[in-house]
Amino acid sequence: MEKKIIFGTLGGTVAGMIVAGVIFMGLLGGMTEQWMKDYASCLKEMNFAAGIAGSLVLSFFTAVVLHKFGVSTFKGGAIAGTWITFLIVLWFAIWNASTFTAYTWEWLPIDVIGNTLSGAVGGGVIGWIFGKVK
Repeated sequence: MEKKIIFGTLGGTVAGMIVAGVIFMGLLGGMTEQWMKDYASCLKEMNFAAGIAGSLVLSFFTAVVLHKFGVSTFKGGAIAGTWITFLIVLWFAIWNASTFTAYTWEWLPIDVIGNTLSGAVGGGVIGWIFGKVK
């Protein structure tokens, strides 16, 4: 069990971060850069180590839940990862949009969709790893 959780967490973190990078720095890079310029006065440079730590926490949570659900396929992990990430990110996005000026209601759906896709792939990788690791 511990080996599955550890490998699933690491695999989910790497996969999720790659997808998030492609979405937010690649496909939406111009939009993200403009947002950062518009709200530069209240933003600071992201600490990449903290970003990795946060991704590890979410992947660990997802791995534990998927293990409890008995998920062992990419498809099963992707479906569960989608729901887990969607609900967590939606809650956090609503809270942010209602609290912080820099997090706008216009950005909320983009953020939720991008992060949910990242969580779906991360969850899929976790499920796939669970099917391979005995």
